[in-house]
Amino acid sequence: MKDKVKDAYESSKNIYDDVLTQSNIFSQLYIKLFWSGTDDNVIAQKVLSYIPNDFNGVLLDVPVGTAVFTKNKWISLNNAHITCLDYSQDMLEQAKIRLNGQKHIQYIQGDVGNLQMDDETFDIVLSMNGFHAFPDKIKAFQETWRVLKPSGDFIACFYIKGKSKRTD
Repeated sequence: MKDKVKDAYESSKNIYDDVLTQSNIFSQLYIKLFWSGTDDNVIAQKVLSYIPNDFNGVLLDVPVGTAVFTKNKWISLNNAHITCLDYSQDMLEQAKIRLNGQKHIQYIQGDVGNLQMDDETFDIVLSMNGFHAFPDKIKAFQETWRVLKPSGDFIACFYIKGKSKRTD
């Protein structure tokens, strides 16, 4: 299953950002047809609004993808320590390029179901539209809670089965 996820992102890397951000008419039509007009730009802004603009703690972004939605927020949080994790090395490389060498951001290629981090490390764990792609969702949740501090925040959004029969 992991290889299928990796291969899917590898094969879609040239259109991934374009489709998510609906930056042209073809992407807008695709989203309208297959995702019932869901606007990931609006969802991303809502999700990111839960992270204070003056946040200066430790944050895990999993999966970071290409950082197409988080770029501006992560760059502005220059007093935070941000770890961007993705299973896809290619997505991680695109995020690195997009985030342009920010010193407060580190990048790790890894599996959310087997995080190589200490318990209770992060003040915030962000997962924007990632859990649908994780092969073992139970293990992903267990690992997320393990690395989150007891007083930390898990901020996430999910695709919901049953919302659109075409995408189920």
